[in-house]
Amino acid sequence: MEQPKYKPGLIQNRRDAVIALCLTGFVAALTVWDAVSRSFQGLFYRSQHTLPWLLDLRFMLATRIAVAVNVGLYAYLLYLGVVFYRMAQGEERVLVAGWFVGIFLGPVQILTSVSAAAVDYLQATGMLVAFVAAVYIFIDVSGSGKRRYDGQASRNT
Repeated sequence: MEQPKYKPGLIQNRRDAVIALCLTGFVAALTVWDAVSRSFQGLFYRSQHTLPWLLDLRFMLATRIAVAVNVGLYAYLLYLGVVFYRMAQGEERVLVAGWFVGIFLGPVQILTSVSAAAVDYLQATGMLVAFVAAVYIFIDVSGSGKRRYDGQASRNT
């Protein structure tokens, strides 16, 4: 009988878990703050909708070229999202999915007729789910210092 291949995943030790927890917590706090502040701003005035430029290069390039560069960068980020999701194991996949929901809902808002408040709250929810997954991973790692994956035998059994 052949042994299954060991796939280590993205977060292997306590240091990786702390970094993931801190970065996800910081971005989740910013995303929630942005969603709440925009909803309160919407009560008082209506702003013009602007494109979510990843890199605003319109000051030095023609608009069509700047759009092409930004579409290329979003395509690369989508590729990275798929690669990270395939590398992740277990709860890490929830963490990666939460991050990339937050990244890709901005451009989707322009292509559809969804309100900005709904997209902001979906982005905040995605980041909060990613933060909960990061906390769970941190708690899982903090006991032994190493991460245990499904199918891995524990020393206690």
